[in-house]
Amino acid sequence: MRLGDWDATIVSAGTFRLDGGSMFGTVPRVVWERLCPADAEHRILMDTNVLLLRGRGRTILVDTGNGDKEPEAFRERFAMGPRGALEAGLRAAGVTPGDVDTVLLTHLHFDHAGGVTRLDADGQAVPTFPRARHLLQARDLANATSGFIRERASYLPWNWEPLQAAGLLDLVDGPHEVLPGLRLRPVPGHTPGLQAVEVEGGGRRLVYLADLIPTSHHIQPAWCMGYDLDVPTCVAERQQLLSEVAGTDTILVFEHDPEVRAGTVAADAKGRYRVTPVDL
Repeated sequence: MRLGDWDATIVSAGTFRLDGGSMFGTVPRVVWERLCPADAEHRILMDTNVLLLRGRGRTILVDTGNGDKEPEAFRERFAMGPRGALEAGLRAAGVTPGDVDTVLLTHLHFDHAGGVTRLDADGQAVPTFPRARHLLQARDLANATSGFIRERASYLPWNWEPLQAAGLLDLVDGPHEVLPGLRLRPVPGHTPGLQAVEVEGGGRRLVYLADLIPTSHHIQPAWCMGYDLDVPTCVAERQQLLSEVAGTDTILVFEHDPEVRAGTVAADAKGRYRVTPVDL
């Protein structure tokens, strides 16, 4: 899809499964399971829809999925798909890791930042995109390194420490314009440093939501995840964004939706939001 100077493509970095109850928080199972059927271990299917942006002489990737570094026991726990999905998806789009000059990380949870590093021949984690600058909110790195017991399992140091060692990690603080028409927007709640990515051009707008609204089924503002650290802030950020985009042609990208990767949103007569899928 063209947005002015930008060509936007969604690339799957591979599927995995997470506990359905955790993904829908206080939403009753009888409600969410009609939308997202669970397997025998109560897990629902998720995707890792990363965004590839090309334009202005740049090749930019937004998030990187789970990556391929984790041992088989870890991958089985989350029913991860075959290794190599991110590289295969980029290759299908005509891009190699060496082509990517910028990686925008919404946050450092392993299902978003796992693909920024890979294992070399000696089994050491090294940057996957060796010539790319990696942009992240400073608050998210602070959260990742805090040792907070509730999140230690989601923040894996080998997803960012090799970037720091190579001098490839750039921290930003608050709203940030990467390039004209490409902005980082803090949307705290899921984590203190979560950021969305906004792209504008040619009279069109796209918002990459990350875990603010992970799937199209989470479009109701109160349908937060059990993984969200600050639910009132998360709800407020959702309400603010949805009030901006509802009834417009703004395209929302749902990072974890295996079926509706992107869509526009409108409110019905009862004030409930509905998503209309858009191909991207």
